[in-house]
Amino acid sequence: MKCEVVEHFPTLFHEFTWTEDEIRPLLEEMQEKKEEIKTNNIDTVDDYWTDYSVQEKLLEYEKLISKIIVEFLPELQCDHIVYWTAIYGEKGYHATHNHNGSLFEQIDPNMSSILYLSDIGGTQFRNPYQSDQHHKHFYMPSKVGKMIMFPSHILHTAPPHGKKNEERIIISSNWRVHEIFPGSFYNE
Repeated sequence: MKCEVVEHFPTLFHEFTWTEDEIRPLLEEMQEKKEEIKTNNIDTVDDYWTDYSVQEKLLEYEKLISKIIVEFLPELQCDHIVYWTAIYGEKGYHATHNHNGSLFEQIDPNMSSILYLSDIGGTQFRNPYQSDQHHKHFYMPSKVGKMIMFPSHILHTAPPHGKKNEERIIISSNWRVHEIFPGSFYNE
């Protein structure tokens, strides 16, 4: 796995990338649990399924998250609050939203992440600095094994991918991140 810090808008995003061998166990676990996630879906959007309300436990995802905390963010106190899976069919989408605290979370997040488990579609992030007329948004295409961590208040959307008989699969997370050494996270 590798990690790099990338600046968009000027906001720092952490990008983690796992190799095919590192991500394979999670992909296999997701294949086993995908139908259960779809069956238990209580959302009403066509071609979109999520376990947001009652999360399906993914042991392989939890292993990856533990590795991030220990190896790449040791200077931080990271509370991984919650994660959930989303599966998008051809017309599935997620309207513009952010990941500020919800009723299901006891700790308000300040960071969020999206782990891509397919190479279909992507995420469009909106610039929080509305006066910037040159950089209103940027589009992050899905890539298997890539996770992007960003401030929870950033508005983003997942437009329909439009590919028949294919599914876009992601795992989203909310985090509470505290700096142990001031400046170690936001001013790299």
